[in-house]
Amino acid sequence: MKSLIIGSSNNLKKISELLIEKIDDLFFLNSEQFKFSSWAALNRDNVTFYNGEAKEIDTLLKAGLEDSDIIIIDMGDDAESLFVAQKCNINLSNAIFIILEDMSISDIFEDLGFIILDSSNLTLDKVVKYIEKFK
Repeated sequence: MKSLIIGSSNNLKKISELLIEKIDDLFFLNSEQFKFSSWAALNRDNVTFYNGEAKEIDTLLKAGLEDSDIIIIDMGDDAESLFVAQKCNINLSNAIFIILEDMSISDIFEDLGFIILDSSNLTLDKVVKYIEKFK
């Protein structure tokens, strides 16, 4: 199982630390490479960091979009996160998790098949349950 994590928020760091033992390959994409330098726990052979513009489909593809089973997005801005999530929605067999601050629009995007996580009350149950389906 492979996962693409887009952004570099503290919530993503928390999720990735959970996933590191459960996922075969973890790919990270952010426009600012230096943000990953403090993530020492993720310096492993199965982790790859990409630097680039997540809004560009070529960058997403280079970072492993097509091969990822799970995509988790937190761009730090809900509108950007939702935009990137829609760009990532090219493969119907993967799960796309979006971390949002404003949960008032979550129902709309859940109806479109995205899995919404609340940034202010982040629980990892949805992510863990999705992974466990494949064990």
